[in-house]
Amino acid sequence: MATSVDNDVRALGAMASRAGIFCDFDGSLAPIVPDPAKARAVRGAGRVLERLARRYAAVAVVSGRPVSFLAKRLHPRKVRLVGLYGIEERVGRSLRILPEVSAARVAIDRAAERLRAELADVQGIFVEHKGLAVSVHFRRVRDRDAALKRAIPVVERIAREEGLASVTRGRLVLEISPPVQVDKGDVVRRVIEEKKLAGALVVGDDVGDLPTFRAVDGLELAIRVAVASDESPPDLIAAADHVVGGPIELMDLLKSLVDASRP
Repeated sequence: MATSVDNDVRALGAMASRAGIFCDFDGSLAPIVPDPAKARAVRGAGRVLERLARRYAAVAVVSGRPVSFLAKRLHPRKVRLVGLYGIEERVGRSLRILPEVSAARVAIDRAAERLRAELADVQGIFVEHKGLAVSVHFRRVRDRDAALKRAIPVVERIAREEGLASVTRGRLVLEISPPVQVDKGDVVRRVIEEKKLAGALVVGDDVGDLPTFRAVDGLELAIRVAVASDESPPDLIAAADHVVGGPIELMDLLKSLVDASRP
């Protein structure tokens, strides 16, 4: 790691009782894979996060995945799991869901069914029903430009007709969610306020993680880490304080934060 990274790691470790660590899952803790259902965190990620959670004021995985998906792959005890960009949150065994999204369940079910039917002719598209959101994945599609051109108006129309939120776009994925104004940055800001954090490290690999980068503005110490790939959004790289080359390199950074927090 570069000297500037070492300095930031030591500084955050020195204030661990007043600092938080917020990590994305896909592309950060877990390599991107063609089949989203087969995504797995890199070996030892769950253990490292638990060690961090015993030393830092707050440690959270903030993802577009459902909390149930994250729990099966990380087996957390003290780590917060925040799913669907802030709609779901699990701390310990307690699961909290934003009350205003409950009414959207039926609309989400209909949207998933309609998307599967209307996009069935596009080979390789995968429609993922996430409980309180629906994602349309394009990673297994050969002609991605043509597939996106075909799918975007369909996804936008179905979202509009079902009264759901506008479509968000990530790395080869389109997502429909309930009509609530919440993103990953809102999650980070809430935890910062709740825990009275003075410092934080945030990690992400996609445009959906940019709100977390902005959420730590104004802290005594803010460290923004981008996990790079061939698909990295330029805006994310530009906003980062440090860039790592993938989930394995990120693990090295997180392990160094464990060591830095030792008395």
